[in-house]
Amino acid sequence: MGFIQLVLLEGILLICAGMIFFGGIWGTFAAIVALSGINLLAYDAPQFWYWEIPLIVGGLLGILLLFTVGKRANKTQIVGGLVGGLTSLVMFGAFATPIIAILLWALVFGTGLIPKSKKSQVLWSFAPTILRIMLGICGIIYGNILTA
Repeated sequence: MGFIQLVLLEGILLICAGMIFFGGIWGTFAAIVALSGINLLAYDAPQFWYWEIPLIVGGLLGILLLFTVGKRANKTQIVGGLVGGLTSLVMFGAFATPIIAILLWALVFGTGLIPKSKKSQVLWSFAPTILRIMLGICGIIYGNILTA
């Protein structure tokens, strides 16, 4: 592969990770479809299924985990503000330097990262975000292995 193709591939893999992080279950499904398209372009029929079956199984397990962790986290009643605060921090961080992003985020949104609740509630409220980050990183790694 040429340099331009590799850069475009990494861009697609980063978009897939973003879809998982911001889209949750539907974003994970869309990322699986995108990675399947990359797999289809990269391999012929026997090799395609060699890579596709682990991709589908891993994606379905990720969707199931997101569903169960999301159900558990929604019972804590603090997920909405926490996810809104984290999403705004990530969006500002993507377009500004980290120090400016944190200052702008604190001035504009002012949402606390760690609310005053029990530790178990705080841990369960962070669980969906951490799981989305881990699934996104796994998607990037699997996509890189897929095209190696």
